[in-house]
Amino acid sequence: MTNDLKWRLPMDLLAESVRIMQPCGALGHEGLAMWLGIRHDHQVDITHVVALRGAGLHTAPLQIRLSYQAMNRLSDVAEELGAYLVGQIHSHPGHHVGLSDVDRELGIRVQDYLSVVYPHYAQSSGYGLEACGVHAFEAGDYRRLPGKEVASRVETISARIRRINLEVAQ
Repeated sequence: MTNDLKWRLPMDLLAESVRIMQPCGALGHEGLAMWLGIRHDHQVDITHVVALRGAGLHTAPLQIRLSYQAMNRLSDVAEELGAYLVGQIHSHPGHHVGLSDVDRELGIRVQDYLSVVYPHYAQSSGYGLEACGVHAFEAGDYRRLPGKEVASRVETISARIRRINLEVAQ
């Protein structure tokens, strides 16, 4: 079962997200960038990409953890902007762009949340969205969107993304 919600991504969102994830990937760790946006009826406009830094973000090979304080701070920033947490991108090693069991069970599980997985620990900025795993949380579980559905539900727009560098506590 699919719904008709569409996500609109600024033209530089993927490139900026990769830049945020690359330092972690260079260490052989997963990287993470969080996406804030605004919903209008059946459309979500992604407006901000958040680079989390500090003790509240733990990265390792095959693992990312955010502290409760980090999530609270992220929610506070979103509220200050009149936005909310609409999605994220994180990196995996090699060509694996599916969600792991841990991603599926312990990740953010909110209706219409977008979770994108970028390959090769984000060490190459040459991949487009078609090389990523695009997953939507719908009807109580994550579902990987097939390429045709990504093409119809995810649109790149001419707007520019706004980056937020956010220090997060443990």
